[in-house]
Formats: sequence, C-alpha cells, structure tokens
Amino acid sequence: MDKLIFKIYCLFFVIACLIVAVYAFISVGKTPKWPYLNNTGIAITSLNEQADSDNAYSVTLDSSEIINAGGCLSFSTTFTDTRVYSNEELIYESLGSYSLFMRSNGNIWHFINVANENHPIIVKLSPVYGDTSLSVPAFMAGDYYNLRSNLVIRSTPALLVSILDVLFGIGMVVFFLITRHIDPSNSRTLFLGLTAIMIGFWSMGETDAMIVILNNRTLAGVIAFLILIFIPVPYVLYIHDTLWADDKSIYRIPICLCLFDFLLVTGLAITGIMDLKQSVIFTHATWATGIIYVIAAAANTIKKARVRKNISSSESPKTQTNLPTVRLPLANESKEQQAIFNAGAMLIIVAVVGVEIIHYWTKARTQNDLLGRILLLLYIVVLAYRNIIESLKEIENGRMAEYYRKLANTDSMTGLSNRTPFNHDVEELRNMEEYSIISIDLNDLKRVNDTKGHQAGDSYITNAANIINEVFGQSGVCYRIGGDEFCVIIKEKESSSITKKLVTKMESRVKLHNEENPADPVAIALGYENKTSDDTRDYNEILHLADEKMYE
Repeated sequence: MDKLIFKIYCLFFVIACLIVAVYAFISVGKTPKWPYLNNTGIAITSLNEQADSDNAYSVTLDSSEIINAGGCLSFSTTFTDTRVYSNEELIYESLGSYSLFMRSNGNIWHFINVANENHPIIVKLSPVYGDTSLSVPAFMAGDYYNLRSNLVIRSTPALLVSILDVLFGIGMVVFFLITRHIDPSNSRTLFLGLTAIMIGFWSMGETDAMIVILNNRTLAGVIAFLILIFIPVPYVLYIHDTLWADDKSIYRIPICLCLFDFLLVTGLAITGIMDLKQSVIFTHATWATGIIYVIAAAANTIKKARVRKNISSSESPKTQTNLPTVRLPLANESKEQQAIFNAGAMLIIVAVVGVEIIHYWTKARTQNDLLGRILLLLYIVVLAYRNIIESLKEIENGRMAEYYRKLANTDSMTGLSNRTPFNHDVEELRNMEEYSIISIDLNDLKRVNDTKGHQAGDSYITNAANIINEVFGQSGVCYRIGGDEFCVIIKEKESSSITKKLVTKMESRVKLHNEENPADPVAIALGYENKTSDDTRDYNEILHLADEKMYE
C-alpha cells in the first residue's frame, strides 16, 4: 500500500514538473524592457486616488517628481492587471497570462520609464480575480538599476536562508543515497531532505530578489503553488518514521489528501473552473491536516513516554534485589526527547506557515518573516544533525551486528560456514525440488596429528578446506560441520550434472596439490546424492545416502 502511494506521489510530482516545464518554455504575460539613468529612490505621494465600481483603482502621480528622482516609477502588485498612462497614451502594461493554471502574474514588481513631465501619470489597477479587493501600493521613484538593486540587497538575507534550506536538503538526500545500501531503513533522512529542498525553493520564490530577477512571474506562481501541494507528504512520512512508527493507517490520511488535492486543483484548472491561486484554499486545508497529524504524533509519543516513566517510578521497592543493575540503551528516552523537540519546533513551523498564509491572503509583502525563516533553517539544521548522527550510530551498530553474525556462522580456522548455518540451510531443503548434497571427510587427519603434531593437522585441514572451497564455492555453499567433516550443498538447477563435473574436478585438484606439495599431501573422501524434481525422498534421506557413499 505504501509503495503504491509513493509511486502515485512520484507520478504526480513528475506531472507537476511537466507543467512547470511548459510554463518555463512558453512566454506568457508582457514584460517590457527599460533603459534608465542613475539616481536614488524616493517615495512618491499620489495626487489622486479613485476607486471604480469593479474593484479597480486609478491613481494619479506627478510625472515631474518621478523624472526628477531618476525617471523610473516602481511599485509592486499581487494578482493585479496593471496599466500606466501618460497623456491618455498607454506607456506600460502588465497583464496576467489568463492561462489555465495561472490567470495572473502573481507577485510582481513594476518598473516604468517616465519621460514626459508635462502630463501626470495615471496608474490603473484591476484585480485579475473580480471578487478580491485592491489596496493602493506604495510608489517609489528613482533610477531603474538603483531601485532593482536595493530590492535585491534588502531581501538577500531571506534569499540566502532559503538557499541554505535547499543546500541542507540536498546534503541529506546525498547522505541517504550514499548510505542506503548500509542502512536501508534510514528513509527519514531522505524525507527530511526532500522537505527542506521544497521549502527552500518555495520560500526562495517569495523573496523580492527572486520576484525582481525572475521575469516570468506566471512560471514562478505555478512553481510556488505546485510545491505547496507536495511539501506535506515527505514531512508527514518523516514524522511517521521518527515519532509514530507503530501508526499503520492515520499517516496515510494527510498523504492521500495531498494526492487528492493535486488531482482536484489540476482538474479545476484544466476545466477552467479555478486556477491554482483560486484553489489554494484546498491546499491550505491539506496543510492543516498534516499539521494536526504532526502534533498528534508528538503528543502520542510524549504520552507513551510518560506512561512508561510512571510505571517505572511506581515499582515497589520490595521487589528490588541486590543484583547488579544493568543500564539498558536509552532508546525510549531518546525517542521522548525527539518527540519533545519536534513538538516544540513544530510551533515554529506553524508560526512560519501562519505568517506566510496571512501574507498571502492580505497581499502583504513576504520580507518581514526573516526571523521565521531563520528559525525554520535552524530547525532543519538541528534535525539534519540529529538524524545523521543517529544514522551513523545505526550503521555502526549494523556493522557490529553483521560482524558478530558472521563470526557466529563462520568456522574460524577455515573461513567456511560452520554447523549453525548448515543446520538452517538443510532445513530449508524441505521446500526445494532440486539440489545436491556432497559429504566430505578428511582421511588420515588423526595420523597427521599424532605423527606431525596439531599444527600440521591444522595446516592439513586448511589446505583441504581451500581445495573444497575452490572447487565447490562458486556453485554451492561449503560447510565445516566437524573436526574432519565437511559438506557442500548445491541448489542450482541441473545440480546433478554440475555436481558430477565438480567431483571430477575435485579429484584432479587433490592430485595436483599432492604433486606440488609432497610433504603435505591431503586425502579426501567424498560421496554425493542428488534430489530431482520427480524425487519423493526428503532431505534427510539424501543426506544419509551421501554419507553412505562417502564411505564406499
């Protein structure tokens, strides 16, 4: 189920990327170019403001004041069609694209060249969405380059914080890709990285610097609204893996709502009912479900931790003994601390999201939330650090566990598998239709130990083991199951013909070894038995017959 949901999420994300690509390569809206003189910017006061019946505004400005300041009029609008007139002549026009996914140009800074000081400038503002009201923007005048550069410089701190979000996210994704073969369960680092990347790109697009730099504002708006749809999914998955891993179904609710939201808003846009801006209310609703899930996950984990703590503290002293106390790993304590940290930090995310939503609905600027952006960055950095450190510990624990597992299943003298995996693998043969078992015994080992010493006996065993592994190791699994007893299990198809060829090769290899090492010869006795698909014998009979043939 989870794999299916993830595949659908990836499919929708690819579709969203295709929508962005279309808007990136198709020019929409009207973006004029301007040549200007150098000067500083000043605030311009309107001479007259008039509201029309259709929620539009007409603002009259003194052109001579603009020209004296540098000849460039600058102001920002949100979801607004803008026309500027001088002597009833249209000198500037910025209209929405009125395309399916985005009818307006979103947030945009306007820079208008004013050359005629004899006639006032009239700015006409019309809402793209007729049911929304307009507020008169603040007008600035000055040099074109100076106005643009000041906007970029003013919003640079917020832009840098957003870039750092993206970089930390990329770092976490790269860390996951590097370590996934060592610790495949460390998907939470991937989820947190994807969340940071999308938050970074989204908040980056809301800065004045990007609004000024990226001329295709319709493309920027489509990217922002689509990213908003996908952000909650990886973060909910991160919280699920970190705080509420025993939840089997609730976490799917906000994820499925996000997927449904994508289908809904794209369907509304394609049918012309609503564009992405108008349907953003549904996206905000899915965000709300994600926030509720995160808070519930943190509260659930803290509640469980407190219950465990109360049970531990309520234990009667009479039940205590004088036995030494063993300090167990602080897994539960660490999880409780992680829950408390996430619960507190979630308040920061709620505040940041709340500020962004308020800015959106009130059409306020997005530069006043720098503190929230910094706090969000710190949250991501701390989470990244905690998760990477925890992942490294798990990797080290996994390596140690693998080392001890291999140590427990490997014969220390020969490096072959020992009796423990042999017993396990033999039991698995009951479910197989075709295999071969080769029983092997070392002749004369007792005589070598008695006449040459146990060191020579050990060398005898290792030489024989090397030959056995060299001949049979690529086709089957070799085991040392006793002092001088070995066994090989071959599970491949046509194992009978493979075994026959390898037994012949074994005899030749022993003969070659004895010719090259006359002082340390080996004598190996073996017998084998094959199980075919039409054979009704069980593995015990096959093993017994192999042993009997070894002594023939």
